[in-house]
Amino acid sequence: MMRKSLLLATACCLAAGLAAPGLAAQSRDTLRLTLDDALDVAVGSNPTYRQANNNISLNGIEMRTTWLDQILPQASLSLFNTAFTGNLQRTAQDNFGNPIDDPDAAWNYFSSTNQNLNLSWSIRGQSLFQAHKRQTLTNQGRNIAEVRALTDLQVQVQRLYMDAVEQRDLLRVEEELLAAREIDLDVAERLFSLAFRTRVDVLNAELAVEQQAFELRQQRTRHERALLSLRTQLGNEEIGPISLDDSALPLFDPSGLDADNLARSALTVNPELLQSGVSVRSSMLGVKEANNAWWPTIDMGIDVYRRTQLPQGQSLFDVSFDEELESRFFMQFSIPMFNNYFQNKQSIERASVQLENDMEAERAARLRIEETVRGALLELSNQWESLRLAERSVEIAVEALRLAREEYRIGTRSFEDLRSGFEQEASTRRQVITSRHSFVDALLSLEEAVGTRVRGGAGLSPAPAAPGAR
Repeated sequence: MMRKSLLLATACCLAAGLAAPGLAAQSRDTLRLTLDDALDVAVGSNPTYRQANNNISLNGIEMRTTWLDQILPQASLSLFNTAFTGNLQRTAQDNFGNPIDDPDAAWNYFSSTNQNLNLSWSIRGQSLFQAHKRQTLTNQGRNIAEVRALTDLQVQVQRLYMDAVEQRDLLRVEEELLAAREIDLDVAERLFSLAFRTRVDVLNAELAVEQQAFELRQQRTRHERALLSLRTQLGNEEIGPISLDDSALPLFDPSGLDADNLARSALTVNPELLQSGVSVRSSMLGVKEANNAWWPTIDMGIDVYRRTQLPQGQSLFDVSFDEELESRFFMQFSIPMFNNYFQNKQSIERASVQLENDMEAERAARLRIEETVRGALLELSNQWESLRLAERSVEIAVEALRLAREEYRIGTRSFEDLRSGFEQEASTRRQVITSRHSFVDALLSLEEAVGTRVRGGAGLSPAPAAPGAR
């Protein structure tokens, strides 16, 4: 009896120690976090996604700059340009036009003030349209990169959230198994006190409790590490201790999903493939830009100016509007196609090769994505069947353990045989939790490959707790 009291006290202390982290977390205002909450927090705080989102802010200013610097005429305005100049002419010409020394050489002084407005435009081939197209493709690339970063973030957060849920569910299983082992220990001690069992059975029951307590501690550590990984991915330093919501897992029969439809959808919305399409269009534009080397360059412009120039300093700082406005229009054609001929030819060939390579890369991406989608659907179906088998196995193991306990109580089964039933029942309970989350992980892989959600049907409730020892 003294040993029994000591053992019970030890078990109580161990249970209190294992429960201490949970009690401490609750005392620090633990945040109840749903999956939707986690996604919202990650979108607002994850550094990687925020970088991709920040890049989009450049789209507007760069498009306006493209219009003002490359498409519309370039404007320059000079409102005040004044100067004072002095000249000394030391030579003159004789009657025959020969230069001679000027005996009357003297300094001549004059001043001038100018205001000028210049509009200039330079065109080469289709450079104006191509500049706009280039910036449009750049903006599309940033938008797709933001969508891809968001998709990757959502998948990663869901994976980490579901992994934390899996570790929590396994932790609950280990706690229930520890409670069951303690009940089995109590049964062994009562049978020993009645001289129905030997001291060996009591010691084996104590060993089973200790081993299960060790497994519980290990599982608690795995759960805490999973929560830590989730917190890091969320990217919000202000979030305190968190606990996960008991929402239903997205479990459904995937037989209604069609591989061909999923593949076609992936080829339409998958961000990776969309980025490959932008790269191909950018290379096509690069070929056209390289071919501009064979087109003439047209430079045109107009100057509108007011100019005043008078002797001495009479025009210095003259900002009046007495002088009439003058204007000048100019146009120039240049044909540089024969300049750097071989370098231009090389640039065109490189642009063509880059286009072919990008088209092949896009084709490879299509093949890879289609294979990934079909393979992910096969894996999802396989995990669904594995889950059905695991759920059936746990039902059989629970019933077998119940019968084994009854046989142990009436003396027809040894404790070693009962312990084998313990291990089988614990293994199948862990397996059903793992199978459920393996299905969810396969579902996330499929949605990542497609680029959008494909789940359907109602989620099943979490696995029911196994009945306690009777």
